[in-house]
Amino acid sequence: MGTLTPARVTRRIKQELAVLQHSPLDTCHAAPISDSDLHAWFAVVAAPQNTPYAGGTFNLSIHFPPTYPLQPLGATCTTPIFHPNVSPQGEVGLAELRPNQWSPVIRTVLVCLQAMLAGPDLGEECVLNEEAARLCVEDAEGFGERARRHMMEHATPSAAVNQALEDLSKR
Repeated sequence: MGTLTPARVTRRIKQELAVLQHSPLDTCHAAPISDSDLHAWFAVVAAPQNTPYAGGTFNLSIHFPPTYPLQPLGATCTTPIFHPNVSPQGEVGLAELRPNQWSPVIRTVLVCLQAMLAGPDLGEECVLNEEAARLCVEDAEGFGERARRHMMEHATPSAAVNQALEDLSKR
C-alpha cells in the first residue's frame, strides 16, 4: 500500500464519501460534519422493520482515525438505545469495527450497524451492555418491550431531530 500519509487518508475518506453520494443507501446516511474535518462524520441509521426498534432512527458519531483504512473507525451512538452491543455511553461493539474483523468500507459498516439492530451479537467481545444482553437471553419478549419503550422515548423521528439539534448546538 505504500506509506500512509495524511493526504492518502484524506483521499481514501473522500472516496468513501463519493461512493455514498453516488450510490446512497435507502436507510442509512452518513457524511462529514464539516468540510474542514473529513475525519468526523455524522450518520443516521433507520431501524429495520419487525424489530423492537422499528420506526426509530439512530444518530451516530463516526470518527476516522489518522491510520484509516489500516485501523477501524470509531462509532458512537448519540441517540440513547437499549441494546446489548451499545454501551450506556453510546460506544458501539460491532464485530466489523474490531481490528481483527475490520471492514474498511463505510458503506459496509453502515449496513452492519443496521443489521445489529435486527439481531444483536451476543459474543463476548461485542456485548457492551450486560443488562440488555442478559434480558435478551433470559426474556426475549421483555427485552423487546424495554427496547421498544426506550426507542419510543429517544429515537422516534421527532426525538432524533431534537437530539441532532442538541448535538449540533454543542459544537
